Amino acid sequence: MTSSLERKFEYLWEELHPDIDLFTELSLIPKRKYRFDFVSKEAKVVIEINGQIWTKGGHSSGTGLMRDYEKNNLVQILGYIVFQLSGDMINEYWLNNIANTIKMRLKNEL
Repeated sequence: MTSSLERKFEYLWEELHPDIDLFTELSLIPKRKYRFDFVSKEAKVVIEINGQIWTKGGHSSGTGLMRDYEKNNLVQILGYIVFQLSGDMINEYWLNNIANTIKMRLKNEL
């Protein structure tokens, strides 16, 4: 299910970086059901959109935080960089930095 923040990210990403394709809701960790919001598999970059950080939601409860920590640590072991964005961080500054990271990692041919 796509959240309003994920749609906001998709819209701005397509506007700023239509040349960089991202997979959505991708599972990367073997034997785990974890899914990642946006992924550049070739560059090994993951983007997670975290909503409900100011209320008791999935990303702000103790259980939710522990799940997110494990998920992010496991994918980093596989060589991925993880960007975590709040709603306020879905802006040109952060999306440009993520795009530059993807381009740099592709240029260096992991």
